[in-house]
Amino acid sequence: MHFSLSGILPSRRLLSICTLASILATFIPAAARSSHHAEHMRVASADQQTRQKIIDSLEVELSRLSTPEDSVTTLFNIYDLAVQPRKIEYGKQLAATACRAGKSWMTFDVLRNIANNNQRNVDILDEVLEMVKRYPESEDRDNTITFIRILRNSSLAKAAATTDERVARIQELVREASATPPKSLGDRIVLLHALCLHLSELSEGDLLADYLHKLGEMIEETSSDNHALRNVYYVWASMIYTKVGQRTLAIQTCRNLLDEIDALDKRNEDIGRIYRCYDANRYIVYTRLLENYEELDPSEVDLYYNEAMRMAKSDPRAAATYAKAPLPSIYRAFYKKNYRKAFELIDSCKSDPYLDSRKLQLTKMYIGAATAIGNHQALLEAYPAYARMLEEELDSRQNERYRELQVLYDVNEIKLENLKLREEEQLARKQMWRTVTIVCVGLLLALGVFIFFLLRMGRRKAMMANRLKIANKNLRNESRELRETRDKLEIARDAARRADNLKTDFINNMSHEVKVPLQAMSEYSQMILENVDDEHKKYLSTFAERLTLNCELVNTIVNDVLQLAELHNSTLRIKEKPYSLLPICETSADAVRRKLHPGVTLSVIADKGDMIIRTDRHRLIQILVNLLSNAAKFTENGEITLRLDTTEDGSQVVFTVTDTGVGIDPCNKDTIFERFSKLDNSVPGAGIGLTISRMLAELMGGTLILDTAYTEGARFVLSLPNRA
Repeated sequence: MHFSLSGILPSRRLLSICTLASILATFIPAAARSSHHAEHMRVASADQQTRQKIIDSLEVELSRLSTPEDSVTTLFNIYDLAVQPRKIEYGKQLAATACRAGKSWMTFDVLRNIANNNQRNVDILDEVLEMVKRYPESEDRDNTITFIRILRNSSLAKAAATTDERVARIQELVREASATPPKSLGDRIVLLHALCLHLSELSEGDLLADYLHKLGEMIEETSSDNHALRNVYYVWASMIYTKVGQRTLAIQTCRNLLDEIDALDKRNEDIGRIYRCYDANRYIVYTRLLENYEELDPSEVDLYYNEAMRMAKSDPRAAATYAKAPLPSIYRAFYKKNYRKAFELIDSCKSDPYLDSRKLQLTKMYIGAATAIGNHQALLEAYPAYARMLEEELDSRQNERYRELQVLYDVNEIKLENLKLREEEQLARKQMWRTVTIVCVGLLLALGVFIFFLLRMGRRKAMMANRLKIANKNLRNESRELRETRDKLEIARDAARRADNLKTDFINNMSHEVKVPLQAMSEYSQMILENVDDEHKKYLSTFAERLTLNCELVNTIVNDVLQLAELHNSTLRIKEKPYSLLPICETSADAVRRKLHPGVTLSVIADKGDMIIRTDRHRLIQILVNLLSNAAKFTENGEITLRLDTTEDGSQVVFTVTDTGVGIDPCNKDTIFERFSKLDNSVPGAGIGLTISRMLAELMGGTLILDTAYTEGARFVLSLPNRA
């Protein structure tokens, strides 16, 4: 593993606000969250004596439970209410009980929580790490070990007090990563995390951001339920990306962190863990999102501000933070260009020690607001302090840049050492090639013996030459016959081309002659319906709708036939541009919903969120609408699902359309893609929709197949290249 700056992937497409809202509504029912939240707020605002009374009542309840499985939820609630040092004792008891109940994920969850609450105490971290290692090997166990080792990195990094010590440690880590990179993913994550930690203490420049991005890619390779490790990374990365000005990455990281918090809330709700709430954490994330307001649109700014205010009103810790530093209101006021309000807010809190780390940022905003409202007195007072801050910041940046260059120099020195090692390896290879040459000489001698035997076989070759002459004569006769056959085939081919051109002209003329009357019929039916009285309108509307539907059906068939001709003649062109896939899926689903049978649901699922690829939007929608319409025809009960995903290596984007309809016999997996092929003649359509869809998919560089392993209905799989 070589930690180089090349190969850093661009950030993914940010999730839309609608998508975030739909995910939240899907995973956390409003009533359940409200009840959970209210109980948490009641306890959070209570004093320690009240909390102890709740713990006592829970311990009485615990004494009445007889099995470990019944006890884990109550122990979780006691653990969430307890304070140090009893919290550690309850945590160990909970871990052992969850293990006896066969719920290993709970065991590792509480052990990670104990470590996180004591991340500055190396002794406790080492103790918890040894406890985790005693459990049987599993993916969750390995992720927990990686998580605790990362916490130890943070604690140990504080011990390296001087710059020279940090530079020496960075050199050691880079040498280890370059010369003998760890084999396991967890070890590589811990190593790169340690490198990023020490770099962050020296400089918060682009070098740190690049290494941090690489660390994020490694963490994404772990299992999707590895929430603890992702949370630690997202919290840290969002701060770093914000400081170095990479706002797009900072926003995406914050959104990922919100997703992780929602997943944790959902899991706590499922197990009845009512005293654990992350609203204070959400408040911080929403504040950081608003801090990057320059990359947000108005709806996003309003959404994040409203959520932050809701947290500040309901959560005591968030309320206390907002009281000292009303940052969400400041950022929103600046975004809305309400400079007077921004000036007043900053003026009210600028001297609070809590905001010392943001003093330069707030002073700059203060000067901007004062300039906008014409407050010259405030400007005269602020400019000298701002100049001193800029000078200090400049000196700090210069020192950071110097240290960063020093690190880069050291990294290059290590690379030179590696080059020398490679040269030594090349010398060893040359020696090996000498040995190979000797072996080759021996093989040449063996080859000489083999040639001797070939000469003996030359006589047999002469005998076969006579037979070859006879065969050549026969071949010449057959060649003459083939030329005559070819001439006949060329004549037949030209005739077929002329017939095909006549067919194309006929189809084009017929499409015009059919589509115009169809449009007139549909419009006249609506005119008739609009001009009859209300008494007959309800009666005639049914027939008008049927007439319009049948006109659309015939028009669709005509368009399909025309497009099939274009595809057959290779005249259809694909126009690729970067497009966001999730809106395309939603548009395709909306176009088909009116065709669904009563009671049938149609949903769009994107497990990995939205993504952008180069594709032809119109043709992709056409394929998806064809597949969804086909599913709607044959699904009278149940559901239809359009899922957006990628392959494991990320090279392909995969769309799956799954229904619970009548299904398709696997023996017909190729027949259904043939032209004018219909398995059920009673269903409307010309039988060319799937044919066109497959031809379009192949024209776009992808594939369209029937998943014969799915037996609950029918499932079609569309794969397209993941080209950015």
